[in-house]
Amino acid sequence: MNPPTVAWARKMRLALFLSALLAATILLPMVPQVSADASDEVLVCCDASPVELYLLGSDSQRKLTPFISELGEESQSIALETSVSSQESLGRWMMPNLWEGEIPSSTWTFSIAYTVENAAGVQINATATVNIGSKSFSAQTEPGSSFLAQGSGSLTFDIEIESLSTTGTSNIELELEAQAIVFSVPGADAKLEFLWGSEEDPSSLEATIPLLDILMLEPEVEGSDVYLAVRLDSPWGLTTLALAESINLRVNGRDVTGDPIETASGDTVRVTWTWSDAAGGVETIGVEVELSFQQDQASLKGSASFEIETFDTGGGTGTYYPPDEPLRTDGAGSFLDVDININLASENGNLKLERVTTITMDDEIAFWMRWGMDHIGDENPALTSMLRAFSAGAVTDEDRVSRFIEPVELSEFERQLVTLGPMYLTEGLGLNSEELVGDFRLFNELKIEVDLNGQNAVINHPVTIRFLTTELITEETLRMDLISKFTVVQPVPLWKSFNLNLEASSSYTTSFSESILRESDAFDFSVSRMPWGDKVTLSGEGIGQSESFSLTSAATQLIIFAPLTLTILTLLGTFGSFFIGLLITRNRKRTYLYLEGVLIPVIGLTLILGYPLEFIGGSILVMSFIWWTTAIASPKLLHGVTRGAIVHPQIPCPACQVMNAVTTDERPHRFACQGCQRTIKLVA
Repeated sequence: MNPPTVAWARKMRLALFLSALLAATILLPMVPQVSADASDEVLVCCDASPVELYLLGSDSQRKLTPFISELGEESQSIALETSVSSQESLGRWMMPNLWEGEIPSSTWTFSIAYTVENAAGVQINATATVNIGSKSFSAQTEPGSSFLAQGSGSLTFDIEIESLSTTGTSNIELELEAQAIVFSVPGADAKLEFLWGSEEDPSSLEATIPLLDILMLEPEVEGSDVYLAVRLDSPWGLTTLALAESINLRVNGRDVTGDPIETASGDTVRVTWTWSDAAGGVETIGVEVELSFQQDQASLKGSASFEIETFDTGGGTGTYYPPDEPLRTDGAGSFLDVDININLASENGNLKLERVTTITMDDEIAFWMRWGMDHIGDENPALTSMLRAFSAGAVTDEDRVSRFIEPVELSEFERQLVTLGPMYLTEGLGLNSEELVGDFRLFNELKIEVDLNGQNAVINHPVTIRFLTTELITEETLRMDLISKFTVVQPVPLWKSFNLNLEASSSYTTSFSESILRESDAFDFSVSRMPWGDKVTLSGEGIGQSESFSLTSAATQLIIFAPLTLTILTLLGTFGSFFIGLLITRNRKRTYLYLEGVLIPVIGLTLILGYPLEFIGGSILVMSFIWWTTAIASPKLLHGVTRGAIVHPQIPCPACQVMNAVTTDERPHRFACQGCQRTIKLVA
């Protein structure tokens, strides 16, 4: 090749290179840049951690769980009443979807409770096997632990686990097998029983496994408020937050107080705290999260540092406002206060039952209610069906998602609750609407009031709903439940506990008869009756959501049961029978009858304490029998002397000294001595 040709080729290559460089320079701004900014989300925890997996369930429902609160009151068991000479599976328990990570080499301990009855003991040869994915590890009974003595104890296996990696689809399976079981000196009904699944018999597998990931999100700043969020990724989703012992956040070594806001997406739970102690301006803070997963195990901790800049601009609510629907519970549940006033009267021949039911919610569920009212009419498909059931009505886009509950949102919420009330109470608040408020279909009048308790911001602040209802009852007497168990028990409780105060009053012509509290002794219950009406009260504090109870009463307008009628009949019956007793004793000593007059207040108490008509009538009959029996048995007055009788002078007999009455003024007067029958002559 000659030199001009080489020079021309070099020039062409240079031109092509410059053209490509120019094209790249022009197109580079048009290509989207994707980068993984580590500051947006920081993994702070956790490697494999020690955990106790408890055995639960029976038959095909057996499983392993890390949550001690899932243990029941009654143990599950398998009983062996004959010797075993060939391999037999005694039970298999599984925990699905083990969290992805590394399992280190360690010793896992399996312990299961047992009892031996009607035998000196049991010689056992057994194997415990742990399957993790496709890997299997096992241990057999040691010579020193192969004899189970009579009584109760624990059979323990130490299983050596080799290091391995797990995926999100791996399972842990535990199986107990017996190769030989021989009873020593068996008696009638000899039995070996293995037990698990209760607080009394918490059989478990102590393991070291990856439990979850804890991630810290980049802080969000709103004025002087800093929102610090932690994300919990685990195979148990919300249950992790619900059943773990506690979760705490510290900034620069100090606890962040106040209730965090919880949201969830799939198996991921986000917990957001509001920190208001920033110094202002730019600063670096150290944030530490601590999750107490199990009481007897070390807490799971993680920390990170962030650079933030705060401003003293004000205008915020002081509480994080999540873009997603918040959770209704943090796992522990919220507090509920219920106040019920019932009035029974007669109107146009019917019974008129007026009821005011006031429920006040606090904590997470109150925040969920406020957030939902600020999203009324929101058509976001990610919302629960309960919130999407509310239509926009008069609420505009400007009113919605303002972080404050506008008057139009409040009035629209009240208006739509008239028709959506039963569903909102049951599905939204976990309350049985018929047991708490009554049957909405039977109300002649219904009014609903919502009280934000002086705070219209979407924050963690109590919300009160008041139901004012009127129901006309055509029956003369109707047996009804004034209230019964109204909380719906859920695996993750919405309610930690509740306070209840109920007062039911009747008019003087109507009555709450035969009021009875059943199934519970956790409440203070009383019934009283006055001439102007009956009163039934029921109160309790700190009642658990699983407490069963039922308060029933017979609402009636029958005249015989009316408080005024009962009072009059009781007074007439009591004093009438006592007056008859006085008539019987007109010629007898009344001392004992007067002493028994103290029984009159007893009859009064049966009336005032609201005892039924039959009991009051029976009390009057018993008292009448006592008084009349006492009157008849009372001794007669001496010589039949009664009040107002003439008292004659008396003289002694000269012979026997017996006193004899002188009944006439005639002289001389002869009469026989009452003692010796001799004739006495009186001349002066």
